[in-house]
Amino acid sequence: MSLFIVEAVVIGFKEALKLALVWLVFSAFLLEQNRQKLIIPFYWGVFLTFLLSLVSFFIHPDLFVKDVFARLIGYTFFVFFIGSVAALYQSSGVRLFRFRLNDTILRPVVLLLTVFYFLPDIVGSSLFIRELSLMKESYAPVYVSALTGFVVTLAAVVAVAGRFRRTLGKFFGIAQFLLFLSVVKLLGGGIKGFAELSLIPSVERGVIKFVHDVVHQTFVFLMVPDHPLLRVTVWNFIGILFSSSFALWIVLLVVLTPPVMFLYRSFTARIPEPEGVLTGAEKRKIKASIKRDRLRKAVPVAFFVCIILVSWFSGRGEQVSRFYNPKPKPVVEDKGVVIIPLTDPAMDLMDGKLHKFSLLRGEDTVVIIVIKKPDGKLAVCLDACEICPPEGYGQIEDNVVCIYCRTPIPIETLGQKGGCNPIPLKATMTDRDIRIDVSEIDRLWQDVRAGKTKEIVK
Repeated sequence: MSLFIVEAVVIGFKEALKLALVWLVFSAFLLEQNRQKLIIPFYWGVFLTFLLSLVSFFIHPDLFVKDVFARLIGYTFFVFFIGSVAALYQSSGVRLFRFRLNDTILRPVVLLLTVFYFLPDIVGSSLFIRELSLMKESYAPVYVSALTGFVVTLAAVVAVAGRFRRTLGKFFGIAQFLLFLSVVKLLGGGIKGFAELSLIPSVERGVIKFVHDVVHQTFVFLMVPDHPLLRVTVWNFIGILFSSSFALWIVLLVVLTPPVMFLYRSFTARIPEPEGVLTGAEKRKIKASIKRDRLRKAVPVAFFVCIILVSWFSGRGEQVSRFYNPKPKPVVEDKGVVIIPLTDPAMDLMDGKLHKFSLLRGEDTVVIIVIKKPDGKLAVCLDACEICPPEGYGQIEDNVVCIYCRTPIPIETLGQKGGCNPIPLKATMTDRDIRIDVSEIDRLWQDVRAGKTKEIVK
């Protein structure tokens, strides 16, 4: 079976599993709260989501569009996670909200939140499936495979798990349900196929980029000089802040602190004395009922904490974190053009690894980097940063890393301007080689030497 077909089936399976699990928990929650009629706007929201997702057939699945929907999925996770945090505090005894919404107000709210929750994922996955079909040069098998995976999974979960709704509802309040939605989004929000089935890698990259931007802008604001001692001491220390390990622990701290605090309060908070004229036995019975309800509501929260920990660290264990910095291979100018073959007995530019090439220009040695991006295209850049001194880049996992400030840059963003990204070079691709005008190299390199790197990419 073709890898494209398998990946399409997996995408259909994943999206159906998310939809089925959300339906299962939401319907169980409504059944426990005796508000079953609110499932109708949920169904309308799902229908409207699939109707709006048809726009994906008219959008070209380029890198920018896919990045937009990946960001929207991240924002959706953030919104539901903040909502779950607020609800956890509310249910643990901290009075944040003192109002109660009736079903008339909740119906449009449920419909809009359903569309907001599912639409970015469905459109993003549709774009990915369309991209698979373009690479396979055959639409029908890919779309049929994705649809088969979706329908079979949805039907199986609804048929098997639907009968447990009454029992399941006892474990979910609004806080647990919102936390469940955010966890499902975190673990199943990736839209890049096998390369990224969850949001965890993108959340880590987002934290790394945020820390890098804050530190960089602070140093620029303070006008810290580029002194050798500073480079050896301070920048090596700051490099720790840009590492994936630092991002891992920061994100885990942010994500796990609210549910852990909720669990702590659930087990330690004092049970209030029942009001009214009651016997001792009646009071003990009411207290025992409250305690049982607290324990039931704590079970899904503790389960989500364990799931996040297992998923996070198992994903980390599969990654290779060895720093790769190849020695540049010399190339020469031929009639004003540098020609780099796609393959030779010693290398293959399509292998996904970082490749470097050196070109003598007077007294300077200019280094060019080439690497294949996830979309199959080659990125051609100078081995120099738009912000930092031109010390070049290495590769760790699916990032290139600025050697000077240790910032990881996702390979898929190479060729774009801004930040610590390598300076892009205009190049002509053929089926045998890459051709770069020496005038283009000279112009950009002179700007690097003159310290005008912020202006070189218009």
